[in-house]
Amino acid sequence: MKPGERIRLIKRAAQILGAQSESDVVLTLEQHGLQIGNPDWYEGDMAAFATNVLGSASDQVLTDLVEFLEGEAAGHPPAIASSGNPWGSNPTRVFISHVHADRHLVGGAKRILEARYGIDAFVAHDDIHPSRSWRDQIKIALNTCHFFAALINLTDFHASQWCDQEVGWALAKRIPILPIRPAGFDRMAARDGFLEEHQDVCIPDSATNPEYWVAHQIFSAVVREPSLREVSVKSLVEALVNSRSYDSTRLIWAHIASQPNIESEQLRRLEYAVQTNDQVYNANVDGILVPDLVKTLIERFEPPTPSWPDDSPF
Repeated sequence: MKPGERIRLIKRAAQILGAQSESDVVLTLEQHGLQIGNPDWYEGDMAAFATNVLGSASDQVLTDLVEFLEGEAAGHPPAIASSGNPWGSNPTRVFISHVHADRHLVGGAKRILEARYGIDAFVAHDDIHPSRSWRDQIKIALNTCHFFAALINLTDFHASQWCDQEVGWALAKRIPILPIRPAGFDRMAARDGFLEEHQDVCIPDSATNPEYWVAHQIFSAVVREPSLREVSVKSLVEALVNSRSYDSTRLIWAHIASQPNIESEQLRRLEYAVQTNDQVYNANVDGILVPDLVKTLIERFEPPTPSWPDDSPF
């Protein structure tokens, strides 16, 4: 594994561990066979503590640990940000409305969107009756999201005052919306009011991992939305940085290559991707290696300055 790949995994693991208690962090690291030292030296900064410990971890341990932590993160309700900002650091912000019964599916989709697609997902509520502080976070998230996804349960979604109010809020603000329906849904039975005017998707019966299917549908809808082109390009680039397979790299690259403009900051991230991720730098599209495609793309948006011959007689 290249150093850049290790750095990416260490940072991802430290990010997740940084939000956990000291006892949970110690337990997780010890169970993965790591020598932890004295966490008291870090005065409660679990992210810094984890970063130091993980520096000596083997490539396989790093990979296994990140997979475990991302799976664990899917089962926890989102933390309420003390700053009033409910979002993480990803470029695109998606609000996901759902009922309590679908919390595990939505939690899995949230994890995948954030880890693989460069999209922060706000899971509307993990409780039937959100606390006042959590309701405030919901309102902030509705006011600041770029995209709205509604996972419409067959029986409970419209019975929930929270879900219907969230949908109404999104409709009133003209936020792009993706309704997502369960497998086997009969569209003739839809009773969604104004939501019926929005193109929906239906989870197929064949979806063995519906959380991946839901995450990919949200990602695809975001990158197709013309009004979100600026932020979706950033998410596309982050998705390439985090690509986990050659097929994923090729799929993401097809979207990136079709963009009419990519800013310098994102071009640098593309260079980072081909330096640090073996699922990118070893991948090819129609026989052309992705690093060569990235180089050509950069020259397209940042053409080299022409050098003029020196006409001076001296």
